[in-house]
Amino acid sequence: MPSEVKVNSSICGFTHRITGQLEGRKTVITDIETDCSKVAKIAHMEIPKKQTLNIKENYVMDQAQDHCCATCIVPAGVLHVCKMELGMLSPTLAKQSERVSIEFNVD
Repeated sequence: MPSEVKVNSSICGFTHRITGQLEGRKTVITDIETDCSKVAKIAHMEIPKKQTLNIKENYVMDQAQDHCCATCIVPAGVLHVCKMELGMLSPTLAKQSERVSIEFNVD
């Protein structure tokens, strides 16, 4: 069963659904359902396992750099899906945590 996350980019008004599934032992195939024209450009990716481990030489971040806004949180969502598919993030822990958030404390 594929891993799935919902990314709520409320600051720009979009919600994205990201699914991913491990193909073989070394590639995660991800798909993004989105109404954002920029994110749509990275809606389907075949991500090599070795290029999910760091910030440098990271396939997802490289693709996002060419297409997404600098503050887009979708790439982080894609990487969380990859980590679940690769066994580096427990789906049980992810479900218990429910969400990752950024809180703006502006006066």
